Amino acid sequence: MTSEFASPSFLSLPHEIVLNCLARISRSYYPKLSLVCKTFCTLLISKELTVARVHLKTHETFFHVCLQLPDRPNPSMFTLWIKPGQILTNQLEKNERSKGDTRLVQIPSSYYSKVPPYVITVGSESYGLSHCNDPSSIMWVRKKGTLCWRKAPNMTVARAKALACVLSGKIYVMGGCRADESVNWGEVFDIKTQTWEPLPDPGSELRFSSIRKLEVFKEKLYVRSNEDKDSVYDPKEGKWDVVEKSHVRCTIIENVVYCCNKQSWWWYDTNRKECRVVRGLDMLNLNLGCGMIEIANYGEKLLILWDKFVHRGTCQDKDIWCAVIGLERRNGTDELWGNIEWADIVMTVPSSYVFVNSLVYGS
Repeated sequence: MTSEFASPSFLSLPHEIVLNCLARISRSYYPKLSLVCKTFCTLLISKELTVARVHLKTHETFFHVCLQLPDRPNPSMFTLWIKPGQILTNQLEKNERSKGDTRLVQIPSSYYSKVPPYVITVGSESYGLSHCNDPSSIMWVRKKGTLCWRKAPNMTVARAKALACVLSGKIYVMGGCRADESVNWGEVFDIKTQTWEPLPDPGSELRFSSIRKLEVFKEKLYVRSNEDKDSVYDPKEGKWDVVEKSHVRCTIIENVVYCCNKQSWWWYDTNRKECRVVRGLDMLNLNLGCGMIEIANYGEKLLILWDKFVHRGTCQDKDIWCAVIGLERRNGTDELWGNIEWADIVMTVPSSYVFVNSLVYGS
């Protein structure tokens, strides 16, 4: 005599156990898990799961990349995925192509709308802007150490995937709206008065371009785009200007500014008031001449993204490389050294692809 038993379902477990299990899984698996069913999708974006992850201290840092591929009408989002338990190596030291499981994986469109907001930190508060495809004028704010977001005063126009930065205690937001929105294409939020003010019109060339990054340098805002030149805004003068495109990329880690171009790395020594070379990265410098894309603060380490042709000559494809650099001070504070923790090919794309922008967030 035989009896048949229905296979137990994961979702049939008590709600608290389901949340506890999901909180222990890397968020890199969440996009695919969200496709299983609506219940999974709801759980994965719930505040309860966020609270559970905080209690379990399962904090992670993620690096998202937005690329425009030639065979797709709209830009696609990808996230850096590292297989748990994988032994990461420096493939720059080898001549063979990697077979590892470190790569840029596309985020399903159904899950991308749930990606955490573009966050700007000002003092003890964090401000979040929607980074999904649907335009929104909402800006969120929360105190440091809390989980709950509350609404801040709305922007004057709805934006999708806008970029922002902080200068002198004010939040500057640009793009993400209709390119013919000349009056409010850029605006600034005064945290003290809790009010929005429009920025001067930068001109149609910038409004219709694809913005990659906003950077603050010497009390001015630099708008990096995919055009031949960059734009700079001077808040004190209230004027825009056009400058030659810079091949320098910058990021801030533990209050230290790091910069690089296609030949070298350096950091700004606030004591000596001068730029100094980051040592130990000669092998990386030899490879960056191919095509620097982006650098970022990735969990207090340097993340570098660059591309180069798969084969020299007539090859139509490019490999996108990624490397993570650990940083160490030696001889007191006089020298800063970088150590290549790992470097690998994370994606192969048509050479005509366009890098749109990137986003780093912790969860």
